[in-house]
Amino acid sequence: MFHLRAIEEVEGVSVAAVADMDESRMEEVREKSGAARGYLEYSMLLRDPEVDAVAINTPPRFHEDMVAEALEAGKHVLCEKPLSRSVEGCERIMEVRGERGLVVMPLHNYGFTPALETAYGILRAGEIGETTRVYLSFDNNLRSYGSRTDFRLEERYAIVEDILPHVLSVVHVLVDSPLSVRDALGWARSYKVVDNLSVSLRAGAVEVETDMNWTSLIPRFAIEVEGDGGSLSMEPMKFPYKVTVRTGSGERTEDKPGLGKYLDVARLRHPAFRRQYEHFAAVVAGSEEPRFTVEDEVEMLRVMDGVVRLLTLAEG
Repeated sequence: MFHLRAIEEVEGVSVAAVADMDESRMEEVREKSGAARGYLEYSMLLRDPEVDAVAINTPPRFHEDMVAEALEAGKHVLCEKPLSRSVEGCERIMEVRGERGLVVMPLHNYGFTPALETAYGILRAGEIGETTRVYLSFDNNLRSYGSRTDFRLEERYAIVEDILPHVLSVVHVLVDSPLSVRDALGWARSYKVVDNLSVSLRAGAVEVETDMNWTSLIPRFAIEVEGDGGSLSMEPMKFPYKVTVRTGSGERTEDKPGLGKYLDVARLRHPAFRRQYEHFAAVVAGSEEPRFTVEDEVEMLRVMDGVVRLLTLAEG
């Protein structure tokens, strides 16, 4: 949906090969992407000498091994979140990365949304004063999502590794201090697994409150940042360029002019994906430092582990 469209827009990068266990799906994707070759086993793709880097978009339980095998095959890696399901798994990836000297980056697309970059600049400039509270609400509709895999419904707390990383990656950009878990509450509304989740966090003196679910009618990602001199808000899913700022001198909106910004989202060309692949290519080329690292992923996994522990204790 998003990844192949994003790669099409990145100068100097093209899809050389694709891999999928389902032959008809593999051929469909190969044709749409313009790839010269398609494989039914990803290990065959990793042996392809024309492939310089791989993008891994599989269910989370496969990430760690696939990342490690890609590095051992001499490929740079961009992998969907989380890189691994454990801190130890990320440490294994760091060890292999160190031996090979290759780039490994977790995919955190919302961290590259233009609105978030604008908000970061506003915060750094001190326009709303010192940040005191951040609130993030991530609503999704699992029935209309159209996923080709069912990993979200296979484990009780799969929502933690599906949606919480989106939230944590945005907090990573907005707040400097490390996160600690204060409380977590999860419940099942429409499925047999936890499909609604509220998590309270703290980053230094900043309170971070989050709500997320798979059961909303309309998908939405709302972010509010409160400071001691004002506030800002954004919805990076639907309005990837727009930030509203409120201070004592009034309210203003920063946005990209024109209708193209809405057409891009409607055509599944969210700018965050293109920017992420551009950044990955620049990191591989050595012209940029990575915005998200394996070390950052370790810190996110520690938070996720803390949330799962609280949920488990609450359910007895």
